[in-house]
Amino acid sequence: MTWLNSGIRVLLLAQGTMARWLREELNSLKVRVRLSDGCIDELAREADHAARRAGGAGDGASYIELLREHLIVQANWVRRWTTTDEKVPADDPVAQAFVRIARKYALPRPWKLSEPVAVEVVRRRPSWARAAELRRQPAGH
Repeated sequence: MTWLNSGIRVLLLAQGTMARWLREELNSLKVRVRLSDGCIDELAREADHAARRAGGAGDGASYIELLREHLIVQANWVRRWTTTDEKVPADDPVAQAFVRIARKYALPRPWKLSEPVAVEVVRRRPSWARAAELRRQPAGH
């Protein structure tokens, strides 16, 4: 990471711009689940780490471009987590980092219910004759 990108990163951290951009991205994806400030901050930090790793790979993109891409990835994970009941791939480290954060902050998931199935239940007919034979028991027995 160049000194210019490092300076931009420090400025974005100090202003809280990463969290604001993530909230804007969540709003654009129409995510209606309310996330705590701590959850937003941790998701933004995870995007920051991913952007720094990608910047260290030397693909030529600026830190801000990489950060925006990774914030979009985090927002898409939140939307996917809160709207579907899909399994998360176990071999994807980005997915596993998101799952750790989602479970830490108890992000809700929809429940997929099974299809209703009719089941025949065999019931015995009530025998009123037997019910008439019941007598009141004396107290203490």
